[in-house]
Amino acid sequence: MSGKTILILALVLVPVAGMVITAALGQFPNAHFVIAFALGATATVLLSVGLFALSYYSARSGHDEKVNDQQDSDGA
Repeated sequence: MSGKTILILALVLVPVAGMVITAALGQFPNAHFVIAFALGATATVLLSVGLFALSYYSARSGHDEKVNDQQDSDGA
């Protein structure tokens, strides 16, 4: 693994590890915080996975090339 990849993983995993440790110690102010954090994190992951899937589908299905071909034939 390159140094850049390790740095990115550290920047992502350190806050998550802090949340897990804090949750394990029971030091959150209330359960609403934990529920809101879990729902927000889940929604963010689902949205990013969906957008990546759509971009890969678009690239593999040939729709991008059709748009480029139409722009080239218009003379733009």
